[in-house]
Amino acid sequence: MKIIMINAMWCGGCLVMHKVWKQIEEEYPSIEIIKYDYDMDEEEVQKYNVGNLLPVAIFYKDNKEVARLIGEKKKEEILKVINEWK
Repeated sequence: MKIIMINAMWCGGCLVMHKVWKQIEEEYPSIEIIKYDYDMDEEEVQKYNVGNLLPVAIFYKDNKEVARLIGEKKKEEILKVINEWK
């Protein structure tokens, strides 16, 4: 499984979610998490058709998008998606 994370420094929700995603990275070291900054990685971010609401987590299994979470989410919601597709 691979997760594309799109955040921004100005995004309050992104800052709130940073701690949750750090925990997930530690608990699931086999999951590849690639992080992009909404402003600094603009060209890469455009490939994922992201709107203006951040953060965005895009979940991939076998190189196909299987889920997308937008905005602040509880850790349990994120883990539910991970466990469904890992």
